[in-house]
Amino acid sequence: MTYRIRTAVAAVAFVFTATIASAELQRVEFKLDGMNCAYCNGAMTAALKKLDGVQSVELSPEQGSAVIRLKADNKITLEQLRRLVRSTGYATKDAEIVARGRIVGTAGSEAFDLLNGSTLPLAERPAQASDAIVELTGVSRADEKNAERLTVKSIK
Repeated sequence: MTYRIRTAVAAVAFVFTATIASAELQRVEFKLDGMNCAYCNGAMTAALKKLDGVQSVELSPEQGSAVIRLKADNKITLEQLRRLVRSTGYATKDAEIVARGRIVGTAGSEAFDLLNGSTLPLAERPAQASDAIVELTGVSRADEKNAERLTVKSIK
């Protein structure tokens, strides 16, 4: 009897863990100005790669962008990435993101929950929102107080 209970508990724990593990930031692309300093670009790349969960960093001075790809099950927040990029001398503008998580909340306080301890407030609740874990693409803008607002472009 004890064996069956342990097996059932382990199975429930596995399903719960698998659901949570599938949510996180997957890709973030920041628009940046003045990417003409090779030293600053190198410092930003090195600093981002030190974050546990960063898979790759691609800088494009021609397009004024930094593309950060993240490993599965990472715990990185958009705020961490913005703060790190700013610390290397670049002002972060819009961030186009691809992420997995769940849309939560009620009218006026909707957010995208990354299920890793961080949320991104939504500019407005998308019509196709559900309680399921989804992958979305969107643009997050930080205001003068560094508060994020995510505008959803698509949901899968």
